[in-house]
Amino acid sequence: MQISPTALKISQLLGTPNEQYVIPPYQRRYSWRERQIYEFLEDIDLLEDSDVHLLGSIVCLTGRHSANMNHLELVDGQQRLTTICILLECLKQRLIEEKVKDEEQWQSLARLLLARDSKGGTSSKIALNTLDGDEYKSLAASTEIGLDEYQNKYLAGAFMTIRDWLLEKTVEDIFLFAFKLQNQALIVRLDVSDAKDAFKLFETINNRGLRLSPTDIIKNFLLGNAARFGQQHLDSAKNEWAALLSHLDNTDTDAFFRYFLIASTKRRITTNQVIPEFKILFMNEVAEAHQLPDRHLYANEEEIEDDDIGGEADIVDHEIEADAAEQITFAAFLRRIVASAKVFGQLALGILGNKQIDRHLRNLRLIKSAQTYGFLMHLRVAGIDDKLFIQVLKLTESFVLRRHICRERANETETLFAKLCEIDPTNPMPEIRKAYREACPSDEKFAFEFANASYTANIIDRARYCLEQIELRRHGNHAELTVLGAEDVHVEHIIPQKIKTAKAKNTQGDWVSYLGAKADALHPLLVSRIGNLTLFAGELNIGASNNPFAAKKSAYKQSAVLMTRDLAAMSAFRFKQVETRSAQFAELATQYWPRP
Repeated sequence: MQISPTALKISQLLGTPNEQYVIPPYQRRYSWRERQIYEFLEDIDLLEDSDVHLLGSIVCLTGRHSANMNHLELVDGQQRLTTICILLECLKQRLIEEKVKDEEQWQSLARLLLARDSKGGTSSKIALNTLDGDEYKSLAASTEIGLDEYQNKYLAGAFMTIRDWLLEKTVEDIFLFAFKLQNQALIVRLDVSDAKDAFKLFETINNRGLRLSPTDIIKNFLLGNAARFGQQHLDSAKNEWAALLSHLDNTDTDAFFRYFLIASTKRRITTNQVIPEFKILFMNEVAEAHQLPDRHLYANEEEIEDDDIGGEADIVDHEIEADAAEQITFAAFLRRIVASAKVFGQLALGILGNKQIDRHLRNLRLIKSAQTYGFLMHLRVAGIDDKLFIQVLKLTESFVLRRHICRERANETETLFAKLCEIDPTNPMPEIRKAYREACPSDEKFAFEFANASYTANIIDRARYCLEQIELRRHGNHAELTVLGAEDVHVEHIIPQKIKTAKAKNTQGDWVSYLGAKADALHPLLVSRIGNLTLFAGELNIGASNNPFAAKKSAYKQSAVLMTRDLAAMSAFRFKQVETRSAQFAELATQYWPRP
């Protein structure tokens, strides 16, 4: 491995006119948070006298240097270098706005942000050939930013954070800060000419993934091995990874790989097992992997990881049997991953394009049914038709809700769905019904738990789903009922969550007196029961009242939600009414979400 390390000031790093840093499409979106940006700014701002600050390293995949434009592919360090360029853009803009007399002050920054070819043509010093490319250009040219206008809130947030920070500085402060950034901040640039060496170096620098996400490790593993297979494989792998990132935009990419492995191995995979399990799958399935010198490292492996939920350890033995394993080409393996990523993105975001399917997917999100994604992905990738898929979703919705309400072990639920990845996707219903029936809680248990469950803030969407479905039945199950699912419709606590504070009494009324002597003891037990919840649009501010429920009734009476309007007909609403209403909803629940 030939590496050319060089410690460079920012003015030197960006000062070579015919060099352009390219962030390739296979890299993830910009993702620095506000805290990281402030720490970065303060590290530079607090430098004294001739102190220097090492910002870290970047890894560049370089070709032979020429007199024309030289494109340096960033294998590692894109977050850091993008932040530096955002900072330079904001510094330049602030100095222009201040109309400083010495234009060289901002023009020197502008030169660092441009690359020039041999014919005098210019382009951006950093080229984001990613999903962020257009938004970066727009943000750099804008003076006012609305976060809602941009898909990548972190990228827009970085521009906003830096601009707000600079607004608090005087022009003299900015001159000094710009000097420190250009001359006292150092980056170690590691130039590597061979792709496989670049990805190997990336892994080494990051301590074999201890500071990286599973997605980053898997990307590096795939591209590094693609480079070993040849340039054509590497080019194809980069394109496929860019497509994968596009499909998974706005989703949890680490979760995707876990569910992809669950669907592939037909067994539960914990978060800690994702990286080793992926490498084992790769070595087993990819035909070209037999030529890799380190393939033997993945034979006879034993992974023992603590259960994610806190149960027994998972112990899995693996042995690579090259002759017995059904192998496919590296290209086919990548296509399978990308096809699965496309389906996962559609499932997670609820955008399959079929209204009925998307509605069921929204319901599963409200219930918090991520354990189903590996199984559902298996069915969709295999080409299950929409009509049959709707049947699966409807049955799954009911089954998962029952298990969640009855607090059945999440890892057992996930193990069941992993096992179901073995079924024939062309005729899945008989086996699905059998598996669901065997693992489904009884009506008695479901009704009891439904009435007595506490729908706290972390699962309030589950309560919303239940209330929506109960309300829909009242309206004749008109699935297009617009009042439900709207953003301004929320879950309302009839007896408020807080009743003792002065603010609560001013805005909600004197519920403590209204509820009686046992209010302190019963309120924490019953306030989050399903019977104390309803759907309501807008906000209630009823003012102090001896009978705060009576003050709420006038607003409830105007609601388009029938269950909420029913409350206006009640003479009182105390803990007894919560328990009665919870029992009524529980009876309905056994009908609306029956056992398979």
